[in-house]
Amino acid sequence: MAYSAVEDLLTGNIPTPGYLSPQKYVDDAADEIDSKIGFLYKTPVVVTEENPVGTPNPVARPVRLLLKRLNNFLASGRLLMAASAGGEDDRVHAYGWSLVQDATLALQQIAEGKILLEGVEPADGNTDGVPVTAPLIYNEDPESNVSAFYDRIVNPDFRYYPDVVG
Repeated sequence: MAYSAVEDLLTGNIPTPGYLSPQKYVDDAADEIDSKIGFLYKTPVVVTEENPVGTPNPVARPVRLLLKRLNNFLASGRLLMAASAGGEDDRVHAYGWSLVQDATLALQQIAEGKILLEGVEPADGNTDGVPVTAPLIYNEDPESNVSAFYDRIVNPDFRYYPDVVG
């Protein structure tokens, strides 16, 4: 499910070559969005005003607009770059490139938890929609390597007697 439509593409009056399918670019962009945010949120996110069951959508309007914009930016940018591929011997389509860069930066911020998608249901196993950034494993050493270094340099007569388990 795409978050935008072909009519929303930001291609201006640039003609699309017959061998390029704008719908494919829109769908691929939606898949890319889902692949980035799918680790935190259940995808696809419903971006209509109402849920399929007819109730108001709990996804905040700014989130729906953001997903639509990201879909537009990715699809439009990649389509523009593909359409102008003939002249890209020494440069890339600047506008298309900037659209893709802006979208991927925003997606990275969502994936890192810097932008929260209000109202979007968290993915299974993610209770609050925020990525876990704390250490997940704690390996405690019997003696700190830093403390051991300074103990031995400052006090060369230091003796370490580890706990004997037996």
